[in-house]
Amino acid sequence: MSRHPSHRPRFRVNDRLVHRFNQLLGPGRVLSLHGRQITVFFPRTEETLTFIADDHALKPLELGAHLKVSIEATGEESVIQGRVEDGPEGVDLFRLVDGRVFADQELWPLELPQDPVERLTSLEIDTAGWWKNRVETLELSRLREARGLGSFLGGRIAIHPHQLHVAEQATATDPVRWLLADEVGLGKTIEACLILSRLLRTGRAHKALVVAPSTLTVQWLGELYRKFHQTFVWLDARRRADVAKDFGASFNPFEAHAHAVIALEDLVHEPALAEQASAARLDLLVIDEAHRLERGRNDDGNEAYRAVAPLTRTARHVLLLTATPLEADVSGFFGLLSLLRPDAYPSELEFVAALEEGRPLPASTSATRRVDIGGLPPRLPCRVDLPREPVSLNLTGHPRSDGQDPRVEWLVARAAAFARGGEEEGKSLIFCHDRELLASLKEVLESATRKRVAIFHEDLSPDRRDIECAEFRRSDGPQYMISTECGGEGRNFEFCRRLVMFDLPRDPAAVEQRIGRLDRINRTRPVEIVYFCPPAGFEAELVRLYEALGLFREPLGGLERSLSHVERAIDKAERLWRLRGEWSLPVEELATEVRSGVALRQRAAYHHLISGRYTADMAAGILSRIPRDLDSRMKKAVLGSCQLLGFETAERPGRDSWYIELGGEAIVDHLPGVPGGSRWLGTFVREEAVEREELEFFSSGHPLVEGIFQELEDSVRGRASMLCLHDAGVESAGLVFVYRFHGETGLALFDLTGRERPDLLDLIKRRFSELRNLPVADWFSSLKGKSAEPRYWPALCRAVAEKAEIPGQMEAVAGIRFFRRK
Repeated sequence: MSRHPSHRPRFRVNDRLVHRFNQLLGPGRVLSLHGRQITVFFPRTEETLTFIADDHALKPLELGAHLKVSIEATGEESVIQGRVEDGPEGVDLFRLVDGRVFADQELWPLELPQDPVERLTSLEIDTAGWWKNRVETLELSRLREARGLGSFLGGRIAIHPHQLHVAEQATATDPVRWLLADEVGLGKTIEACLILSRLLRTGRAHKALVVAPSTLTVQWLGELYRKFHQTFVWLDARRRADVAKDFGASFNPFEAHAHAVIALEDLVHEPALAEQASAARLDLLVIDEAHRLERGRNDDGNEAYRAVAPLTRTARHVLLLTATPLEADVSGFFGLLSLLRPDAYPSELEFVAALEEGRPLPASTSATRRVDIGGLPPRLPCRVDLPREPVSLNLTGHPRSDGQDPRVEWLVARAAAFARGGEEEGKSLIFCHDRELLASLKEVLESATRKRVAIFHEDLSPDRRDIECAEFRRSDGPQYMISTECGGEGRNFEFCRRLVMFDLPRDPAAVEQRIGRLDRINRTRPVEIVYFCPPAGFEAELVRLYEALGLFREPLGGLERSLSHVERAIDKAERLWRLRGEWSLPVEELATEVRSGVALRQRAAYHHLISGRYTADMAAGILSRIPRDLDSRMKKAVLGSCQLLGFETAERPGRDSWYIELGGEAIVDHLPGVPGGSRWLGTFVREEAVEREELEFFSSGHPLVEGIFQELEDSVRGRASMLCLHDAGVESAGLVFVYRFHGETGLALFDLTGRERPDLLDLIKRRFSELRNLPVADWFSSLKGKSAEPRYWPALCRAVAEKAEIPGQMEAVAGIRFFRRK
């Protein structure tokens, strides 16, 4: 029986090693070897693990320059300056930064070697795929900054220059104390989320609270999560009770949940709650519908003002959102400005005087108008004159009798024209005032058309609302969706062709809110507004008033928020009509008053006093800063990383839509911020993400994307490699260095004599995708002289690196061979 030649085992007791695919374990020490098993202790995690001895994932760990170590005998920590080249044969010596010299076995690494050159010298190399992925992702990390716009581009939003301008202008100040007073429909909520997201992601804010009317709290949670990858907690009574149960009745709920949304009404009705919010000393406070905070010249303000004002004094950053223009309410505008900048004006009289004198407002306000962005598509009033009055504003719930309502008859008659392929094809969003009416209308329409009708109301769960909206949005989905006023709060239905007012609210603001679901910044075609006018009666008079106000033709520019007197006049007239069958609705008087206010708003007497206001000619410059291929490069880098890490990836229907799962086949248990088992269905295309809200948007800020970038930053994967390029037309060899300097990613190539070769570097850049792995044995067998001898390899690498004098931080290096032919 022949004997196999003996050979040294890969590891011995006390050897240092690293697990290539689980860098979080840190350096490991071999405790024992038993047959084919090796037992390793990892001090960082205090774990003792057993592996198969020839497991390719285990690699010897070599010490190198800049590595943080501890001295085994004393536990003292230091940093290696470099290797001592003239030490005794067979003993590796290292000099520390303080000048002391120690043998290899006297030092223990406290971190994994990051220096790419040292990894290359010890042939701790990765595949060409890993190396190229690192280079591409490094370049993407710079590119996605978009010259200062980077953190604004991760949201699932259509890009509008005025929103980026406002967000950038606000976040350039410190602290950020800003009044967002854009016209209705221009995206104040998006602007607030852009600012919030940047402050949180850059570490300028940690504790953040959004205060909104109770009807808008769920909308804010959805906007932050679906569009900006921000997880906030709804701090309602139930959640506050949970905090008290878990931490004690006296524990501050705003300390338990650093990112929260709370109803304005809760702070008003529970003064102690407002005091707790103030005591938490928030980093960021966002107040929606801030015009509800009212304060007269000589009073302490209304309940909302008194509840929230203390929070604005203790929070560092404050955002106030209002739709009421300065020209419409100078006093209210001053009240909000004084919460942000109490030092700007001693009194309201001083503020008014400053306006009259034409003094610029402090740099803390934005008030973009529709005209500033070139306008939006027009509103098209579509009045339907009914042949008879409906028996009732409501329906009975009996399909036969309800089918005879003239409004229902019109909807049923138009269904074929509105359907897919019809002459007036397009989705129709139908508004009605309550759940009972919605249920009756749904039943009668489905019975008459034999088609499903989508619904949206306050009693649906958030998930169910999302599903209904997604189904309605589909081209082959329902053509009608019926919604209560709940759908008028925050949801955007720009994709609908028309809005149908099955009934008319008694509040002009509610009418505008309904129309505002379609009349939005992302809309590209006219808004068809269908409303019913009976031949006589109070409803006909109400139609006449709203037509005179111009509600169906153009927005009131924020004035509808201050039309409570119109609502009161309508309420009074309707009660009189119900009692006596007559009414006294001063249509002409109210219309004249409102239209004069609109005219004043349009003149924008004080608009020129707003510092840094947006103008349409800024758009091109802002958009030019956004890389056109950002989405495609994000897809290439993220998918490439996922596939190299062993994630499951599968393309799905839609534009660049993918299923991605961090499953059992992955070579990592998790990513930073991403637990094992996570799965996503999403897209890399912004337009697809905006159109299909059921998909996640794989962009900056998404947990998967940020996990990939952080894993790249933390790990050693792809920092060293051996590459080759065939059909290069030249025979040569060298080292290619990847570095970061002043935020830019650079490459430099030097041949083995230490001479810079820009010609070869240009060849690499042009044919980057063609770079392939080069086995270590092939590297040495294809060279001559000392370059062909492995024992000279470490010294050769260090010598070339020293001559290269790479600026900044070195990120990766590769040995590369150029072959004239294949």
